[in-house]
Amino acid sequence: MNEIRVTIFCEHHQDRFEPVKSVYPNGMHAAIAAAFAEEPSFRLTIATQDMPSHGLTKEVLEHTDVLIWWSHLDNNLLDDAVADEVCRRVVRDGMGFVALHSASFSKPWQRLLGIEYEAGEWGRFRTMPKGERERLWIVAPGHPICEGLEDFIEIPQDEMYGEPMLIPEPNKLLFIAWWEGGDVCRSGTLFERGRGKIFGFTPGHEEFPIYDQPEIHRVLRNAARFLAPPGGARKRAGEGHLSGEALEDLSHRM
Repeated sequence: MNEIRVTIFCEHHQDRFEPVKSVYPNGMHAAIAAAFAEEPSFRLTIATQDMPSHGLTKEVLEHTDVLIWWSHLDNNLLDDAVADEVCRRVVRDGMGFVALHSASFSKPWQRLLGIEYEAGEWGRFRTMPKGERERLWIVAPGHPICEGLEDFIEIPQDEMYGEPMLIPEPNKLLFIAWWEGGDVCRSGTLFERGRGKIFGFTPGHEEFPIYDQPEIHRVLRNAARFLAPPGGARKRAGEGHLSGEALEDLSHRM
């Protein structure tokens, strides 16, 4: 099996402080990275928002097959040039992109989906100190991202995300979340953009150890394998469509 180059981007803000620090003492990115720790087919890079270029330099992105993204408070502080380069890597080069939980409001995800909403405009939310029990029902059991899972994933506590969520219709719906308060939401959504595939996965409120659950780890591994393009994400300069080169001949207007 070819090596899959996975970069994990974490805002790494709230997890420096309580109460999140007690839940993820090594940072949320460490818990996400643990999903891949014993899998030799993955090569990991960690990027955080406080790094130069948010850890997502052109060199890092050019050596990334799948980018996994968790962000929350500082979505609006992400450099626009970095967000644009992430989108270009997806559309032009085939890099996979995974948006976790509140990365629904990240610049790359919203630009790739063609939306621009604040949290209060996007859907229904309900947060409380103890969270709510969530059940992720698998509605596409034959899909590779759902491989090795039971009928549903039980999450003892999470922040409620509910419909209507103002996102485009996905190319494929994999999970529907049910909440003990009665709400539901499209929790696992797949989209195709240019050469790349993107996956939105809503579980992951920072005050609950959701990214320590083995079933969530399996979803992340499965998603990375599915989203990684055959042969790896690579620049295709000079190959015509989506190469970035101007192909139109306007010499007749000179």
